[in-house]
Amino acid sequence: MRVTEGKGSVWDRWLCLMIAVVLSAGAVGLFAFVPRAAVPVAWVAGAAAVCFVARQLALSLVAAFCRVEPPAAPARLASLTFIIPCLNELPSLRRTVPAMMELQYGGRVVFCYVCEGASTDGSLAYLRECAAADARILAVQKTTPPAGRGAAVAYGLREAPPCEVVGFLDADHVLDQGSLDALAGVFGGESPPVALQGRCDTLNDPPNALARLLTAERHWLERVELLAGARLGGMRQFGGGQGFFQRWLFEDERFAVDESMILDDTDLSVRMALNGQCIEFNPHVATRSLQPDTLTEFNDQRFRWARGWLQLARKHMLAPLRRERTSLPLRLDLARLVTTPFAGLLLWLGFLAGGVALARSGCGTAPGWLARACLLWPLTLGVGPFLAGVFPGRLRDVPLVLLGVPVLTWAYAWICAASVVDVFVLRRSPRYAKTVKPMRKGGPGPTGDA
Repeated sequence: MRVTEGKGSVWDRWLCLMIAVVLSAGAVGLFAFVPRAAVPVAWVAGAAAVCFVARQLALSLVAAFCRVEPPAAPARLASLTFIIPCLNELPSLRRTVPAMMELQYGGRVVFCYVCEGASTDGSLAYLRECAAADARILAVQKTTPPAGRGAAVAYGLREAPPCEVVGFLDADHVLDQGSLDALAGVFGGESPPVALQGRCDTLNDPPNALARLLTAERHWLERVELLAGARLGGMRQFGGGQGFFQRWLFEDERFAVDESMILDDTDLSVRMALNGQCIEFNPHVATRSLQPDTLTEFNDQRFRWARGWLQLARKHMLAPLRRERTSLPLRLDLARLVTTPFAGLLLWLGFLAGGVALARSGCGTAPGWLARACLLWPLTLGVGPFLAGVFPGRLRDVPLVLLGVPVLTWAYAWICAASVVDVFVLRRSPRYAKTVKPMRKGGPGPTGDA
């Protein structure tokens, strides 16, 4: 898998745009010249949209009543190792490493930074300086060629010292003292979970409108997918640059990190679900990370995720048919998970079919109400975060969320459509396109509010 970053991902950015434009133009031309072709597309897309909206809003209501109690004081302190891969991350490291060094833990803790040998910005030298100043910092140089986050995490697992609990963090994530104490309480209790996913807040200082919107969306999806959905027997996954596991899990070959996967975290989550291992969600364990705050950063990250989702679909498409240790609700949710990019393509085509049907009313096109539904259904999702109890920190963010969540939904459908063409028509090989999220303001340590 080839690694690109910065200017290296500009081609991906433009390719995503060109694919989506060509696909949209072709679909509009087909629906305009053959209006009857828009009818079945509109009906199927409309039905899919109804199911999607009903699920999201219903789970948002369930999430409003879900509570997770803070963990009790630990009976014992488990030994912790955090594995943090980095490739040309010096701006982030200068802020996050000092914040980690300020943490206090009564047990054994190691921050294992896996620095790619291809880093050229001085990341490794800086980490070695930090390691000389704090014995808890371990700087590991990865000598093999860069091959994505999964490869770096797997390398770190081999090089890290023995421990009871291992945590995966991205280089731009920081953990505050309260969250470390909560993490100690979770894994130091009588029945610690096999794996844990925490909440993710923004580290942008100050966060602009896009960063605030993405943070609100993430908090909403955490409560919908990781809290409410899982309470009803659905799929629960870890992702977004953080996850915490009992170390023995990775001694089992079934749970080895797949270095070929772009979304190695979601792939591991699926394999854990299929083998009866549960990931718990605890919002009292929170990390802060940088959110994309420009459209180019957003596009780079989401296009990579969409292509990773198609990798996941290819690998686990038959997973919902497996019955061993897998309940019916979990199989249904797995089917939803692995078909996500194809659903995005369908919803985008439905959007185009609805637009053409409204422009050419009659002429054998879809009914007007159906065409409007295909166009406007994302507008109903803006209330989701509020139903789930995820309220923006400022009153001015209320309209931002109400209108921003629908815009994000349309953007995801567009990106999913482009990624399906990229993978199945252009047949380009997977690549790990590292998102560049530079630190623009602020000093060392976590600041800002979600």
